Amino acid sequence: MPEYYRGFAFRYCYDVDNPGKIRIYIESQPSYRGRDTDCHSTHRLYSGGGAPPHICLKPEAMPSTYEEAEELAHRWARATENYIRTGRFE
Repeated sequence: MPEYYRGFAFRYCYDVDNPGKIRIYIESQPSYRGRDTDCHSTHRLYSGGGAPPHICLKPEAMPSTYEEAEELAHRWARATENYIRTGRFE
């Protein structure tokens, strides 16, 4: 079941490529309203197979608990809101 936060919906799953780490999928989010939507600008990656994008993180920065994943997802959501508003991802 997705977790909802400020117009975003996240799903947390253990990452098969990085044992003990959690991948944060972005199931829905607000529109970028004309901003660039490339992976670099939005910090999102697509893994294919019809899966939704996930937050781009180096393996060593990936969360290992649900609480860490939730906090990281919320920080990403706030940075995305700022990017939509200002064009800066901070």
